[in-house]
Amino acid sequence: MSDQPALMESNPDGKVILVVDDEFDVLSAYTMLFEFRGFRVRTAGNGAEALALARRAPPDIVVSDYMMPIMNGAELCVAWRDDPALRDIPFILASAGILPRDLRPPYDLFFRKPVPFDTLLAAIHQLTDRDARP
Repeated sequence: MSDQPALMESNPDGKVILVVDDEFDVLSAYTMLFEFRGFRVRTAGNGAEALALARRAPPDIVVSDYMMPIMNGAELCVAWRDDPALRDIPFILASAGILPRDLRPPYDLFFRKPVPFDTLLAAIHQLTDRDARP
């Protein structure tokens, strides 16, 4: 029996992170690590899938890879900021192949991959806690 359902049930009020990456191993690792830290996680394999998922159920934050098929992370970020229901949700973009000076999308933070998990977790807390409303 998987621990995932019990963990999800034990964190019904956890913040929702949308993780977007075309690599299954990355999605699996982030899901496990974030859920262990009390977050709820949704995943998407490309930007178009992520955008459709977020429009149905907006997350608290998105962590997206840059290089993906169909819609890359920069395109997703631009579409994200153009959507009134999503534009204020923090957006973290990460890439192994692109440098931030090569990008102009309106992301909140950019990380070069591989990102140490503790660094990413601290950034997520920083971005989601600043947006917390009493």
